[in-house]
Amino acid sequence: MEYEKERGFQITFMPGGVTATAAPGSSAADAAAAAGVRIGRHCGGAGVCGKCRVAVKDRDEDPFGPLTETEKKLLTQEEIERGLRLSCCAPIVKNGTVYVVDGAEGEGHSILEGFYSGIEEWGEREGFGVAVDIGTTTVVCYLLDLRGRRAIDRASFLNPQVSFGDDVISRIAYSSSSNEALWRVQRSLTEEMGENIRAMADRNGVPREEIKELVIAGNTVMEHLFAGVSPESIGHSPYSPQFLLKDPFRASDIGMNINERCVVKMLPNVAGYVGADIVAGVAAVGMDVDDKMRLFVDIGTNNEIVIGNGGGMFCCATAAGPALEGARIQYGMRAAEGAIERVFLDNGELACGTIGGGAPAGLCGSGLIDAVALLLDEGVINAGGRFEYPEKCLDGRFAKRLGRDKKGMVRLLLTDEKNPVYLTQKDIREVQLAVGAVKVGTEVMLERAGTTEDGIAEVCLAGAFGNNINVESAVRVGLIPDVSRGKILGVKNSSGLGACMSLASPGFYERTKEAAKKMSYVELSTLPDFQKRFLKAMSF
Repeated sequence: MEYEKERGFQITFMPGGVTATAAPGSSAADAAAAAGVRIGRHCGGAGVCGKCRVAVKDRDEDPFGPLTETEKKLLTQEEIERGLRLSCCAPIVKNGTVYVVDGAEGEGHSILEGFYSGIEEWGEREGFGVAVDIGTTTVVCYLLDLRGRRAIDRASFLNPQVSFGDDVISRIAYSSSSNEALWRVQRSLTEEMGENIRAMADRNGVPREEIKELVIAGNTVMEHLFAGVSPESIGHSPYSPQFLLKDPFRASDIGMNINERCVVKMLPNVAGYVGADIVAGVAAVGMDVDDKMRLFVDIGTNNEIVIGNGGGMFCCATAAGPALEGARIQYGMRAAEGAIERVFLDNGELACGTIGGGAPAGLCGSGLIDAVALLLDEGVINAGGRFEYPEKCLDGRFAKRLGRDKKGMVRLLLTDEKNPVYLTQKDIREVQLAVGAVKVGTEVMLERAGTTEDGIAEVCLAGAFGNNINVESAVRVGLIPDVSRGKILGVKNSSGLGACMSLASPGFYERTKEAAKKMSYVELSTLPDFQKRFLKAMSF
């Protein structure tokens, strides 16, 4: 045993059969990440989501020590009896075998790839190139024929870095722990990106040596991790990145096996939490050159807001994403197959629509906002965000669905009892935190621009969440301003479009640099009345 302690314990992860070496007392999540085994880490290992479960099926193969207090709190008695453990908490004390229950795989994941307009500006170029939109959750690669002036293929996948945490804060913490951790995070992305790029080239008969350039658009943390630069300084005040604009470099410099001479160009960032994905989107919609006053909103794992026009823009970031991406929601999940994406009334009765049309497996962001908006309209939730007490609800449609869990928390059954998915009081509070942050950000941006909601000519909704939510539901809960619906435009994957336009046209690439300079960043947390504004904004 002493020898095993010195060299580490051997943990086999099933069903893949991958064996990892784990230091005594370390977590299964860290051992899995080091071995490339993908386990969901919605809260980044903070021990608050309960969605990184693994199972022990044979006591003789159980590598874990006693249940931790966190596990006792987050796992049900039934789960404990079934041998489930939380991979972020359970300490490894010997060799063993565990089965991954909550995997972080991308199968069935809904990924936004499309553009709201075409690539309108092309330069005189030769060969082929790839534009990449690196999102915190998903990645999309676009293969362009630069001489023929056309997009010929695209590939998308779940960002493999979700194995190290769902949000940027978690990934900053993990990648900053050691040089090896930073390398692991970088390698997980560059390897999968390289595989997808090579696959696109092969199926389209494009010689890899003809891929001359990669253009990258991602948030500031994603760009740091892609380049192998520690984002540690972004994780604490004053949230300063190591770079805003990195000089071009060869793909081979970061181990990407595409073409020895392939050059990587990364689009410019504005601040630690307003990155190149937003700059690309702003330029793609023409916000940086038009006179029209626009409000650009990208609600995702992080939420960014930009307001202005060619004369100048203000921007900010808010932490709205965790709840809207399914984290910290009891039955929350990403927008993947089985996720409830719509909640509505059908002949007066509560009904749900799922991605793929199958049995409900959980609740994604768009379904969450639908559910809250509907329950607000029906009086089941009040303006303060509190559920009607089950014993006092007089509406039979909802009274039969309202109840309490074993801890006494009020919850409402969204589905049938065969495939139960509940919305809880705690979930409502998480939505209030997200909505409150977005509302404050919008309010401050309007003030800085010296305008009101009536002065906005267009509201541009970017990203997967913004283009899949029901606009009426989003307005009802306060995620977007209550303006004329004709002013609200879904601009789809504007980051990907901006990256493609930067690849197609060197002139547009240079324009993104000027766009970034026009964007004045506002750090909301430093506002003297931020807390007061935030508490007020949490009311529906």
